[in-house]
Amino acid sequence: MTKPQGEAHHGALRKQTHNAIATMKIVCRQWRPALGNFPGYVRPRARIAVAVMTTVGLLVVSSVTGAETASEAYRRGDFDIALREFEFQANAGDRIAQNNLGVMYLKGRGVDVDYRSARDWFTAAAEQDLAGAMFNLGIMSLRGYGQVPDAKAASQWFGKAAERGDHEAQFFLALQYTRGNGVKQSPQLAERWFEDAANGGLPAAQFNLAMLHLRKNNGEDQQGIAQKWLEAAAGKEHEQARLHLAKLLLRRKNNPSSAEKAAHLMRGLADEGNVESQMQLGLMYTFGHGVEPDPEEGRFWLRQAGLQGHSAAQMNLAAIYAQGIETDQDLIRAYAWLALAADTKAEAVSVKHDIESQLDEHQRTDAEALASELRGIASEFEP
Repeated sequence: MTKPQGEAHHGALRKQTHNAIATMKIVCRQWRPALGNFPGYVRPRARIAVAVMTTVGLLVVSSVTGAETASEAYRRGDFDIALREFEFQANAGDRIAQNNLGVMYLKGRGVDVDYRSARDWFTAAAEQDLAGAMFNLGIMSLRGYGQVPDAKAASQWFGKAAERGDHEAQFFLALQYTRGNGVKQSPQLAERWFEDAANGGLPAAQFNLAMLHLRKNNGEDQQGIAQKWLEAAAGKEHEQARLHLAKLLLRRKNNPSSAEKAAHLMRGLADEGNVESQMQLGLMYTFGHGVEPDPEEGRFWLRQAGLQGHSAAQMNLAAIYAQGIETDQDLIRAYAWLALAADTKAEAVSVKHDIESQLDEHQRTDAEALASELRGIASEFEP
């Protein structure tokens, strides 16, 4: 493999070309903290999201002629052409083409999947100080592509890329420090790298940094910092950031403006199918918090969440019907919803027995039939 072309030459070319063909996807597992019992609201619990790497693809173009041809070919799925162009440049020592070629071997684009070749090309690019290739090597080590997973090696590669300003690497390194995976656990270093990635505009890092500040204590200073980062991530449509921002706003009692903002966020998420937001919105409409009271609308959203298996929504609906809150008392409906909640929540079992003791034989038969009907409807919802 020949020596790389001059850095000045590469720098000039990079200014004339796009920065990426395809980018790595970071998917954060959505933590769903246990919800508060009826009729209260959820108290946000600060937790660190776990990133799940689905693929490596830090593809960047490297020259005005061949690489543009290769990148366009890759975009339209002409992998044979892209492979030929990237091979030519990679063998000439172009570090970005080497990285791109590594991605093609990793994904099996135009070639059979070959983890060893992918690692070799990423290593060649990393040796020429390409942060993206270092990150890709970190992912290969972490996920065990063609090798036994090696968290220590992954952390080392993430660290090298992070020091060079790669925001995804900073995020993954922060996760490693959070969990003590391949490195000594360090909340301080985790916060440092989350902050660097967050300042780089990475929504997942902004969300995690907010959770770190909420976990520290409930002081106003920490909540203010957390809100800033949640707003930043929410502005990029990060679902969990929007949800936790709404929850944080709901904690500000006797603040109508915050409650209205929370309701707006919850409604948007509920319309998009976020089950937790549907449950919260149901309670907000039931009790007129942040919105005009509308008990029927409240029961609608609680039902939507309940049919999707949300046990807190099921129990809240049961409480509403059992106590006749803003509707007629209906022990049969209360029992049916408790029957669904009892499938997954132990504390619902005893409450269900209490309601059952108040029903006669005919009512119990009707209640069981309704529970069966609700289970049938729930089974039609996509998981």
